[in-house]
Amino acid sequence: MNSLKLQLIIAYCFIGIQLNMALSQKEDAFSGELTYSITKISNDKLENDFALGSEKVEEKMIIYAKDSLVKRVHFSSVNGIQESIEHLRLDKKILLLNMDSMGFAIQMSEDKDAQVNKKNKYTLKKKCFPKKKIAGLKGSPMLLSHTMLINDLYIWYNKKIPSKYNQAYPSLDKLPIQYYVVSEKGLYLYTLVSLKEYDPPLAIFQIPNDYKLIPLKDFLNLIQN
Repeated sequence: MNSLKLQLIIAYCFIGIQLNMALSQKEDAFSGELTYSITKISNDKLENDFALGSEKVEEKMIIYAKDSLVKRVHFSSVNGIQESIEHLRLDKKILLLNMDSMGFAIQMSEDKDAQVNKKNKYTLKKKCFPKKKIAGLKGSPMLLSHTMLINDLYIWYNKKIPSKYNQAYPSLDKLPIQYYVVSEKGLYLYTLVSLKEYDPPLAIFQIPNDYKLIPLKDFLNLIQN
């Protein structure tokens, strides 16, 4: 084999590797905007000791994604706006908070064991039907169980976008597009209402210049003293 053929083989192999990497990155990445409506539910699927309120609250969650960068914005007519920024590859999360006219960028440090134990209260079982479209995406069903629920509930997920942009359940490796979150305050239904694929500006994922970067421990000491 002469050197020219060897160089061509190496070049083809290199191009093949690059294409495979590009396709893999494309499949595992999403850039754009996901908007969920949030509805508080009260029905016989709840245990009696749920703290259900009668207040009328309008809520939604917007997730901005740029490959491994994520910004979550939670709007509530009662609690205002809550924002967080995440770097998925580095496993870093920052909570943006306004308090007494001051902006804080709080570096979160979660107890991994506690988080895993909390999330493991959710159990999912595969189902074949019914399938349905939600916000233009094909939804595949699963049955959701939780220790605080009397009955199982249907949730739907989409295979197009990976779950890392919305990790509602630890065992679900695809994006949940209609799902339930259980908390001490009640049962909440999250429904995807719109999806926009585009390249968001990097500024969305940056900490505002007038915000003070502070570790969670230091922030807790600050508000306690």
